[in-house]
Amino acid sequence: MHETEAELRLEVSELTELLREDSDFADLRNLLAVRGLHASEVLLAGLVEGRDNSQYGVFITADPRCLLFEIGPSNQLVRWEQIEDVDALAKDFSAVNVGIAMRRAGELA
Repeated sequence: MHETEAELRLEVSELTELLREDSDFADLRNLLAVRGLHASEVLLAGLVEGRDNSQYGVFITADPRCLLFEIGPSNQLVRWEQIEDVDALAKDFSAVNVGIAMRRAGELA
């Protein structure tokens, strides 16, 4: 099933709001802060949670850059990588291109 652009925009908006305000996302805010980024300036364009409490997702920074992250089940950072080929991310995170467009348009700033 392919999501519409409106559904993808809603996904980015809702994930970003959770990142910025929800207490359950404090670990992601801390992850950003350690790397000199502020949650108020970053969009969350996808988040997958594993059964083992791992997390895998994509941040879009103000520049905009796509940062792929993975947090292991023991809350340790496993992967932090800037992704140049955004289309490669779109297989796992269908909202990433919409998130980049939203960032470039100044939405959720």
